[in-house]
Amino acid sequence: MFGVHITGPVNSTRTRNLILSQLHPDEYAALAKHLVPVELPLEKSLSEPNQPIEFLYFLNSGLISTDAVTSKGEQVEVAVIGREGFAGLPALFDQPQMFHSVTMQGVGEGLRIRSSVVRAEFLNGGTLQKLVHAFAYLQLVQITQSVLCNRMHEVEARLARWLLTSADRMESEYLHLTQEFLSQMLGVQRSTVTVAAGELQRQGLIGYSRGRIHIVDRPGLTAKTCECYGIVNASYDRILKKGSNGDAFYVV
Repeated sequence: MFGVHITGPVNSTRTRNLILSQLHPDEYAALAKHLVPVELPLEKSLSEPNQPIEFLYFLNSGLISTDAVTSKGEQVEVAVIGREGFAGLPALFDQPQMFHSVTMQGVGEGLRIRSSVVRAEFLNGGTLQKLVHAFAYLQLVQITQSVLCNRMHEVEARLARWLLTSADRMESEYLHLTQEFLSQMLGVQRSTVTVAAGELQRQGLIGYSRGRIHIVDRPGLTAKTCECYGIVNASYDRILKKGSNGDAFYVV
């Protein structure tokens, strides 16, 4: 895709984050001394709208949500991130702030680093730049497909899509998603979420109690999604491959 084919992660034992694990050893060494391990609890803010992006957060586990925010504080989710990526992408493109809210919607842990340090290494080119471009493309696919999905598709199909997408990024069939977050995810009222989630539960596709969701029947839930889930998944499958050890890596 970018002229270099990486056949698997480099020194993958040092971090579970797919970008950091594929860096050339020299590139990783340039960042490693600045990386700080951090716990990332539910609802932790990673960056606020219109505020400078001081740090990037590379996930080893957990789920990041990127939400578009109105002047009245209304939010709609436009993308999620797992250990394939990081929070703070605009800072690497010399855009130190954005209009979105970026928060943890699945408990996890990762590595924090000043955005200025990563940007300096990013501008050197090399593997980091190629991996960031691939990750940025995946985010663009998610965001653009979300625009169509929110406008054209029914709530139940959209809910099924976001539950599966969140589970894919978390690499877990168990999710902790409050009704408030689900309503933000879909841009609808909580009562609408209650009805849609209740219907999926009635059909035996999910278990749902007090914000805890278990995907019971993945094939059945997949059948309930709109075409958007398959479109986004096709991009992830093309760019993220499975190695001989079963772990994922970028093909760049």
